Amino acid sequence: MADNDFDPIYDASPKARMIRFARRVINTRYLFIALLIHVIGLAILGGKVIFEAVAAKGLFESEGDIYVAGPPSGAPPPPPPPPSGEQAVDIKVQRPTQIATVISTPKVSAEFNLPPPQVPMIMNQALEIKVDEGARERLGKAEAARWGQVRAFHEAGVEGAGGKRGATGSKRSTVAKFTCYVVEYAGGDWDSNFGVTDGARWYGNCIYNLMLQIGRWTSGRVKANLLPHSLKLSDSEWLEKIKPPFVFMTGHKDFRLTDKEVENLREYLMLGGALWVDNSLPGRRSRFDIALRREMKKVLPERDFEPIAPSHPLFSSYFNFPAPPPGMNFYDEPVEVVKIGGEVAVIYTLNAYSDLWETGLDEKNEVDTQRDWNKKNQNWYYRWGPHYQRSGYQQGIFFRNNTRDSVVKAYEFGINITIYLLTRFQEKFMTLPRGAG
Repeated sequence: MADNDFDPIYDASPKARMIRFARRVINTRYLFIALLIHVIGLAILGGKVIFEAVAAKGLFESEGDIYVAGPPSGAPPPPPPPPSGEQAVDIKVQRPTQIATVISTPKVSAEFNLPPPQVPMIMNQALEIKVDEGARERLGKAEAARWGQVRAFHEAGVEGAGGKRGATGSKRSTVAKFTCYVVEYAGGDWDSNFGVTDGARWYGNCIYNLMLQIGRWTSGRVKANLLPHSLKLSDSEWLEKIKPPFVFMTGHKDFRLTDKEVENLREYLMLGGALWVDNSLPGRRSRFDIALRREMKKVLPERDFEPIAPSHPLFSSYFNFPAPPPGMNFYDEPVEVVKIGGEVAVIYTLNAYSDLWETGLDEKNEVDTQRDWNKKNQNWYYRWGPHYQRSGYQQGIFFRNNTRDSVVKAYEFGINITIYLLTRFQEKFMTLPRGAG
């Protein structure tokens, strides 16, 4: 008997009981409606896929090297205990061995317009990277192939001892025959130190005088063509046919490179060529200095000029220098470079050494005070150039440091830069695997 049956006013007749039962059923209609909806929804959606689990691919793929941290120093915290009344379940997960593909990008030659090799690496359960010997060998061959292309371009315009392609020897034993090209660019005075010629000899030409002096000091081992050639930067044919080891650029005016000149210069540097720029208007913030830094940002937008220390090989490639020698008007700014792949691609001297090279030296390393009569022009051509301060004749405040000592030091530093540019990849080439290049 139910508890309600003990109520003195409770109607226990069969009819009353039936009415109370019907009321209970009606009062619980919401439960039945909810149950009915769940049953219908289960019937409709029971065979459908709501979402699919997607396995992550390429989890360990990267364009650089993979660095995997070791296991944490402390032990992981214990899992929380299950709520009371529930049984704990022991789940064991087995970690599978995973295979990753690593794209290696070596710092040196990966920037020279060449695709990086792919090296498979296997990552075991302890997250330790292992490289199989086959992968290592393929990486070495790919790296050698890169440097082989750079080497072929760099050595194409140079002849060493015995007719060998590229400069041979190093420092004072360097042997090289080549042509030094002067860059002809738009909008500036690229020929500011080009001087004049009577057909057989140049007067006041900075590159002619520098190459002539280098030939004397090396006893002909380093020999440049003494007819300076200008190279139109807008003409891309020289990239395919001439392939000079480096090109020389100077000026003292503002200038703006054309789009084609920017494109060709960038391609030349990326192939392994080098640019040597000398500011003919010495110092920082001069017209030429501002223009050069602005235009080089168009050529190599992600790279900046950076000074080099006296410990750099350039300072000891032939003569030993503790620092850059003073240039015109006593300017002594540091040498700045732009690097590609960690290697020097652009050398920038700010001290107007080209102004000092306009003054020629004789075989005794003295200022050449000779002058030659030009019959065609009915004029005298002076070998000491336009700026040299002779006794009894001063150029005034514009050229205050054009003396014999400053000229000799400028030539000595010029041969250092030339030798360095001819042999700058030599150490790298010597370490290449057999058969490279």
